[in-house]
Amino acid sequence: MPSVVYALLQDLEVDDGMRVLDVGTGTGETAGALTHRLGPRNVTTIEVDESVSARARERLRRLSLQPEVIVGDGFEGHRGRAPYDRVLATVALRQLPMAWVRQTRPGGLILAPWGTVYGNVDAVVRLTVEGDSATGPFTRPVEFMKFRAQRGSPLPHTDYLSAGPLQDADETTSSLTEEEFVTGRFTDLPFVLGLRLPRCRHAVADKREGARPVWFYSLADMSWACVLFHDGDRARVWQWGPRRLWDEAVRAYEWWRDRGSPGLHRFGLTVSSSGQRVWLDNPSAESWPLDVSPA
Repeated sequence: MPSVVYALLQDLEVDDGMRVLDVGTGTGETAGALTHRLGPRNVTTIEVDESVSARARERLRRLSLQPEVIVGDGFEGHRGRAPYDRVLATVALRQLPMAWVRQTRPGGLILAPWGTVYGNVDAVVRLTVEGDSATGPFTRPVEFMKFRAQRGSPLPHTDYLSAGPLQDADETTSSLTEEEFVTGRFTDLPFVLGLRLPRCRHAVADKREGARPVWFYSLADMSWACVLFHDGDRARVWQWGPRRLWDEAVRAYEWWRDRGSPGLHRFGLTVSSSGQRVWLDNPSAESWPLDVSPA
């Protein structure tokens, strides 16, 4: 984690006199580094858990570092020292709050881990505030604890199979291979698929005796799908429910492949009062709204 935090602080590009809001105090490590650089009057850190905040405050005090330490809902930001030049989150979000945009000065930066419910790996998004919106690119894959209010409570696997038993599912095959589709947690493809598959989570199982199942679960209804990759054979596919999740996944994969398999750094996010839009290459090019509700 220290190396990830260090990279985030580099991306933040702070300068003398800047005011920073640090969302997710945690151990106080990030707030401490910022206070050492900018001074206590320019750093506010907010943490929802009172006991975590108290431990961080004491740890910082022992280091003679005294930023403003607030107990509260980081999603609402903190208006006391706004507008900020920088907002930094060290918790991962599914929906970036407009409060941060409104509390950041024009031209200021918001840096936060952001992702969809498709998987656990997120990407850092670096947003520049412009009027009543903020826009910017994704920069690097990361994995952080999820923002408490956005974690959701996904239904267990057994609930989906109770609603739609395997014997009732539609069975087909697919020419897509494991090597093409299962590329690893921190590669570009899972993140991009999450951008194209709204309200869907997936789980990649361990490979045993040459076979690897990948499951897909809809958060909009009880639809599910399973693709079973097997060495030397076409993949077997089962789908149940109104959503054909494997078909959606294949279309998302083909969309990505047809555009030259772009990496996450070619994607970006725009946040405004009308919602979130993801874009490829620039905000005025190909873009689409995204529902990333956790449940």
